[in-house]
Amino acid sequence: KGYGEENDFCQRAEGAGWRNLHLLDTFVLHTGGVSFGDSKSPRERAAMEKLARLHPNYATDVHKFVQADPARPYRLALDVARIRDGNLPVVLAVLHDRAGGTVRHVRELAEHLSGKAVFLTLTPCANKSLALRMASEAEGFDLTFKIDEQFEDLLNVLRQLHVSHVHYHHLLGHDKHVRDIPALLNVTYDFTAHDFYSYCTYITITGEENRYQSELSPGQCKCCTPDMPAPMEGNVARWRGANARFLSAARTVITPSHDTAKRIIGFAPAANVHAIQHTDIDPSVPLPVPAPQPITDKRALRIVVLGALSAIKGADVLEAAAVEAARQGAPIEFHLLGYGYRHLLSQPKAALSVHGAYKEEELSKLLAWLKPDLIWFPAQWPETYSYTLSAALQAGLPVVVPDIGAFAERVVDRPWTWIHEWDRDAKEWVDFFEQIRKDNFAPAIAPSLESAQPNAPKTPEADGWTYQSDYFTHMSAPSEPAADAAPLEGDYMAQFVPERAYSGATKAGILGMLVYLRSLPVLRGVARKIPPQFQRQVKTWLNG
Repeated sequence: KGYGEENDFCQRAEGAGWRNLHLLDTFVLHTGGVSFGDSKSPRERAAMEKLARLHPNYATDVHKFVQADPARPYRLALDVARIRDGNLPVVLAVLHDRAGGTVRHVRELAEHLSGKAVFLTLTPCANKSLALRMASEAEGFDLTFKIDEQFEDLLNVLRQLHVSHVHYHHLLGHDKHVRDIPALLNVTYDFTAHDFYSYCTYITITGEENRYQSELSPGQCKCCTPDMPAPMEGNVARWRGANARFLSAARTVITPSHDTAKRIIGFAPAANVHAIQHTDIDPSVPLPVPAPQPITDKRALRIVVLGALSAIKGADVLEAAAVEAARQGAPIEFHLLGYGYRHLLSQPKAALSVHGAYKEEELSKLLAWLKPDLIWFPAQWPETYSYTLSAALQAGLPVVVPDIGAFAERVVDRPWTWIHEWDRDAKEWVDFFEQIRKDNFAPAIAPSLESAQPNAPKTPEADGWTYQSDYFTHMSAPSEPAADAAPLEGDYMAQFVPERAYSGATKAGILGMLVYLRSLPVLRGVARKIPPQFQRQVKTWLNG
C-alpha cells in the first residue's frame, strides 16, 4: 500500500505474456510522497523489500533500462520543440571544455537574459567531437557531433533550432571549422575575451614561468614567438592573424574589464570592443563598506585566499609567504578557502591552513565563520575579471589586490583596499602584512587612499552598453533550414546521442590519480618541470 503497486502489476503482466510499453506523448508529474506524508519512508522500504522477494530480477532489469535509456532521443526531440517553438532568439555560446569563470559567466548570462533568449552551448569533447547542450545545468539536452563526419548535421540542427546568433567565449580545444559557423548559418556573432588566448598560446601571458611575462608590443606577448606551433593555423604568426581578422569581423567584442579591453584593442585595433563587467553584481545595489574591528591583544592578522589556486593564481606565492611568516614568527596567519594545484606546506612548517574545496553557495557562510581580517589575491597574471574578488566585495571585507589586470580598476577609491605590486617576494609580502596590521588593523584606522592605492588607475568611465538594452540590437534573423533537411524527430536524433562509454570513468580515474600524485611533496618539483602546454593537452584529453 502506498508504493510499488504499479511496479508489481507491470512485472506480473510481463510474466503473463504482456508487453510493457513506454508512452512517449505523455508527461507524468511525480511530486513524491504526498499521499502518505511522513509515513512514506518506512512504507517505501517495506514495499521495495517485498518487490525484491516477489520479482528478484526487477532491480537488475530497471538498471539495464536506465542505462540503455531508449526514450532519450524522443525526450531530446521534445527539447527541440521547446527551444524552437519558444518564440525567443536562440543564441549559441561556443565554450571550451573546462570548468571555471567562463562557464559560470555563460550560465549567469543565460539567467540574466531569461525570458529574452534561449542559450545553447557548444563545447569540444573526445574523438574530435562537439557537444551541443542547453546552458542551464538543470537541462538534459545533449547531442554529440563528430566534426569530420557530422558537421553538416550540426548545421542542420542549429538551423532547425532557429539559432540567430553565435557568441564565442573560448576557442580552446576547437577545430577551425567552428569559426565558420556564423557565416554558414548567415548570422551575426560576438566574441568575449575571458583571457588572452587570441594572441597568447599560454592563454594568460605567463609562459612556462607561470608568472606575467608582459608584452613586446600590443598583442605580442613575450612568451610566444611567431614561429612557435599554434592551434588551428600551424604557427603563432598565422594563428594571431586569423584571430585578429575573426575579432575584427565580430559584431561586438566584449571584455570584462578596461585593462583587458586595452590589450585586445592593441591586438585587433579594428574590433568593436566594449568593456562590460559580468552580470554577477547588480550595479544598482550599493556594495557594503568594510568596517573592521580593532585587533586586540596579540591576535594574528587573519588573511584569507580564495578559490582553486593554480601557479598563476598565486599558489606558490602564498606558500612562500606562509613559510616566511612561520620562520619569522610573524603575527600573521594565512587561510586558503579552496585548494592548491599541488600539496602546499601548512602548519606547523608554514603559517597556512588549507580548508579544501567549497560550493559557490557556501562561500558567504564560510567567510562569516572564518572572520578574516582581509582577503588577499596573489595572482601572477593580469586577470580579466575574478569572481572571487566579487565575493570579497559583496562580503564587505578589506582586500589586497595586485596592480595588474582587472583588480585595480574594480577597487579604485574603495576604503580598506590596497593595490600592491604583484611581483614581490615572500619577505616583502610578510613585511607588508605586518606593517598594515600594526598601522591599520590593530587600531582599526583605515589607510589613506594615497598610501593604499599609490598607482591606482583612473576610475573607468561607464561604457553605456548593456546586455539588457544592446545585446539584441542588430541580431540576425535565423536562417531557414534546407527544404530537404531531415526533421528533428526521435529517430534522427538517436544518431547524435552521446555514447555512455566506460572510458569516461577510466579517464576520470586517471585524472584523479594524477591530481593525487601531483599533491605529493616528493613529486612537487617534477610537476613544475612539465611544460604547461603538455599539461593542458593531457588534461583536455582526460576531461574529454
